[in-house]
Amino acid sequence: MTQSKCGAPTQSGRRCQNKAVVGSSRCAKHQGSWSAYGVAQRKKKEAEAKMRKLRKKR
Repeated sequence: MTQSKCGAPTQSGRRCQNKAVVGSSRCAKHQGSWSAYGVAQRKKKEAEAKMRKLRKKR
């Protein structure tokens, strides 16, 4: 099975040609921060930032 293309409309009026995230019809860029993938990415970045801050305090 091949991975589908995103297909979201871009600013230029064409369709996005990026590969869609597994289990979704959109790529990471067009999926939005509200999606499960976007939330997981944001939480991961926040956790890394928190760890950097804790290490800096020592």
